[in-house]
Amino acid sequence: EGFAGSAVQIDYLRRLKENAKARKRLENAKGVRIIMVHAVNPYGMAWLRKFNENNVDLNRNFHLGSNRHEDMLAPGKRNKIYPTLHGGLVPAKNACCDCFYCFLGYNVCRYGYGRAKQGLASGQYEFKNGLFYGGLRLEPGPQMLVEELATMGLSCTNKELFRVLHVDVHTGLGAFGQDLLLFDDSGLLEPLRAIFGSKYVADPNASDTAIGTLYETAGSCDTLAKQLLANAPSSPTVLSLCQEFGTLNGISVLRAMINEGAWWHANRSTKPKEPVKQALLRAFYPDCDKWRASVLHRGAAVFEQGISYIIGE
Repeated sequence: EGFAGSAVQIDYLRRLKENAKARKRLENAKGVRIIMVHAVNPYGMAWLRKFNENNVDLNRNFHLGSNRHEDMLAPGKRNKIYPTLHGGLVPAKNACCDCFYCFLGYNVCRYGYGRAKQGLASGQYEFKNGLFYGGLRLEPGPQMLVEELATMGLSCTNKELFRVLHVDVHTGLGAFGQDLLLFDDSGLLEPLRAIFGSKYVADPNASDTAIGTLYETAGSCDTLAKQLLANAPSSPTVLSLCQEFGTLNGISVLRAMINEGAWWHANRSTKPKEPVKQALLRAFYPDCDKWRASVLHRGAAVFEQGISYIIGE
């Protein structure tokens, strides 16, 4: 997923370099800092994995302060459905495709679509070789990020923070080439729609959206700013959201993750050029000029709208 976010960042910097008026606008915005975070999972980008070198999904790994990783194994927080799915999600290297679809159909009938999706994708902390494994400690990449952000002022010791906007770019859910802004605080629905437009901001309480049934994730990267600033003395307004771009259908994306995982666990030196790796890349970063143009266009739009909000225009 980092490829799309990196493309948006590079495109914005290119635009800024070519536009003196835009540069002047930022120069005049006193007290404003823009932080671009590139490649939190460099291993995943280099080896074409959604997860890192420890098979940890970093988008389930951000548990800071009193939000401990081991707490996710407590009875009230433990993902009780995933253990019943695990066997079908870590097949042998050359598993039968028909078995995969039977497995999916059975569990959708067993739990219902919404519960099955929540149990699969919300994150789990028991199976180190499984999908969406959140880990039992903060991984090195996230730890470095937290420490670096603190040096830049994103810390509860900063008394001068007023507004903070955190946008996390993701791909893999929704209609091809279309994006939706996701967040978990229903009280922010109208303020976010005023900033970014009603068409693009999903209602977190809706039973269904343009990307299907929503599911909650613990330890996701888009909770980082809120966690870091939970006790900030200035009580800044913190808006955290995920910009999700659709790629392939959900079953194809899941299938690509399962296949890549099977190969990686069998041989961690599987080359990025292998078809199974390329299939995973295309599941999250399609080889389509129209899709990529849409990502850059909408990424730039959210960037500009976000800056306008922070500046107070």
